[in-house]
Amino acid sequence: LESIAAHEHHLLEYAVEQVRDIPGLTLVGTAAHKAGVLSFVMDCAHPHDIGTILDSRGVAIRAGHHCAQPLMRRFGLPSTARASFYLYNTRDEVDTLVRAIHHVRSIFA
Repeated sequence: LESIAAHEHHLLEYAVEQVRDIPGLTLVGTAAHKAGVLSFVMDCAHPHDIGTILDSRGVAIRAGHHCAQPLMRRFGLPSTARASFYLYNTRDEVDTLVRAIHHVRSIFA
């Protein structure tokens, strides 16, 4: 289990490094010790549009309030886009996610 948690953590760290400088992308939930979940919003697209566009590029994410609607409302977020990482994911898949996010920007920005 420790190896799985370490792999998940390294993927998340790598993903954060890759997306942190994407213009208009804001990470949501940046605790130091958290599960392999990358939640974000973009100033150019609604999370549901992000999810649809990423899906068309072969990247599966979730978009919505993720059973946390009261918290989302408190922070003024209608929803977020959320990519999850686990033991079966790879850095190449993170790279694919990042390319797809850049594609979203190219459509709306």
